This record gives sequence, structure tokens and C-alpha cells, in this order.
Amino acid sequence: MKNADSLERMERIDTLVIDKTGTLTEGKPSVSAIITAEATSEDELLRLSAGVERASEHPLAAAIVAAAEVRKIAIPSVENFDSSSGKGALGTVGGRRVVLGNLSFVEEQGVNTAALASKADELRREGATAIFAAVDGKLAGVLPSPIR
Repeated sequence: MKNADSLERMERIDTLVIDKTGTLTEGKPSVSAIITAEATSEDELLRLSAGVERASEHPLAAAIVAAAEVRKIAIPSVENFDSSSGKGALGTVGGRRVVLGNLSFVEEQGVNTAALASKADELRREGATAIFAAVDGKLAGVLPSPIR
């Protein structure tokens, strides 16, 4: 029955858009890597980030939460959550101030992003969204999220 449902949905399609490589996508973002700065571990960065993003409804936030769930990381709760549409989110997780977002949003929070700025540029050239993460005012990493 599942195949019949799929065929019925395909029959209703009147436009199909593919990228230059011919790849079909679901249009759903996912975390493709975790790039850390300084002494932050991947799991700790993902744990803190997912703690903030669990309170958000943004698709990129859902991708970060899903990545933590795949790794079976316990996701803590967030306090003082705030988000700025199209820019990022911040909150306190386990007593630590966590900021996630685009380059300008994170820099507006007083974080120096220079250590990973060129890596983020490279990720964007490859088609990923570079989500900067900072913990307690220091750059903690970048979470690239391409659309799959």
C-alpha cells in the first residue's frame, strides 16, 4: 500500500527542481559535522547547543537536537531562552551562557569568531549553513548544516 500512496503523490507533482549535480533532496537540514574550537569536545558542544535549540522551532534547531539524539546525548533544559528571528538563539544551560547563530549575531554578543571564520566561509561555499556556537563568551565551534 505504501508504494501506491507514493505513486499517487508523484502523479500530483507538476514541477521538480534539482540542483546542478542532479541530487534530489528532502529539503531538511541536518548537522553534517561538529567543528570545535579550543578545548570543547564535540559531545559537550552538541549537548549545550541542543539544550538551547530544543526551545526553538527553527528547522536548523531541530537538526541540532536530532544530532544530539542520534548520539544518545542527554539534552539539558535551558533557562533564559531568547531568539532573534533569522539570526540565532541564546540561553543558559547548566549555568553556562550558550549563544548559537549566524556570524553577525554571535559577534553582536561579544564573541570573537576569527578562529573559525575561514572554515565557516569554506562550509558556506560548499552549500552548508554555518551555525556558530559560543559558550560563556568564547567561541566553542561551528555546526555546519547542509540541506539534505
